[in-house]
Order: sequence, then structure tokens, then C-alpha cells
Amino acid sequence: MKIQIKLSGYLHAGIIRDLTRPHPFASERVGFVFGRLGSLERNDGLILLSRYHSIPDDEYVEDDTVCARIGSKALTWAMQAVYYGRSVREGIFHIHLHGGRGEPRMSATDRREIPKLIPGFKSVGPDAAHGIIILSPDHGTSWVWLPGSTESAIVDCISVIGSPIELFENRSGQ
Repeated sequence: MKIQIKLSGYLHAGIIRDLTRPHPFASERVGFVFGRLGSLERNDGLILLSRYHSIPDDEYVEDDTVCARIGSKALTWAMQAVYYGRSVREGIFHIHLHGGRGEPRMSATDRREIPKLIPGFKSVGPDAAHGIIILSPDHGTSWVWLPGSTESAIVDCISVIGSPIELFENRSGQ
């Protein structure tokens, strides 16, 4: 199964604008983006991202061991958003930005910390797709947990639908 994510150029620009704002102590910003799972021909998956939630400055926790850590208030908000969106099967994706150009990869901290959020999201929104999106200034990559799955799947392509259309294809397989 191939999985694609699509979002508007307007939404993408707003996410990038928010994630590049400086924070008083965190060296990167975190947000949540919401989307719904659809299907393409051959039962391939399509996730349409529709809205973004910025984490307020006061919901970050000072922690010198990571670039950014969000606190329980932000996580509670995310869980409630998934719970209230369950009737329309709206899933949630943790999103952040890595510096540099090209296809971003999950850092060791990302691999260790972010997947721990997914079981909670799945428990309150079991019929939705949830995941992780990491952007760079000119690319993006994503991992998604589909309904009923305990393992992540790598998203094959993220499409930013704007002018111009941008395609961020996963070439590394990670």
C-alpha cells in the first residue's frame, strides 16, 4: 500500500511560518496538524491535512536534553481534539521542522520520544490515521499509523497543492 499526504500551499506556509518563530528557550517549535484518511485507486491511502494547531509558548517545558518538549496541557489538548474529532475520523500528526535542506530524517530523540504519543491518540481516535511529520525548508517526510495497525508506515509522498505544486517524495525509505 502506498500512502500520500496532501495539504494546501496556504496551510503549509502557515505551518512553516509558525515553526520558524523563535521560542524563549526551546530550540525548535512543535505543532499538531489534523487530517482525514481517504482512499485512492488500488486501495492506496490518502491523508488530507486540513488544519494546524500551534503550541503556545507557555506549554513548552524547559528540558536541556531535547530541542523542544511540550507539557501535559498541550498533550491533554491534543487528546481531547482527537476525541472530539472521532465522529469524523480526524487524526492528529505531531509536526516539527528540522534545519537544513532535503529530506529530513528522524533524530534519535524523535525516534525515542514521539512514537510514544501515538498509542494515546489511537486510544481516543481508533478509526483515524495518526502520525509524525517532519519538515525541512524544502522537503518533508512522515510516518503514519493507520487504523487497526500497531506499526508505522512510511508515507511515500507529501504533496503541497499550491503554486507551484511541491512533491516531497520519500527516497530514503526511512
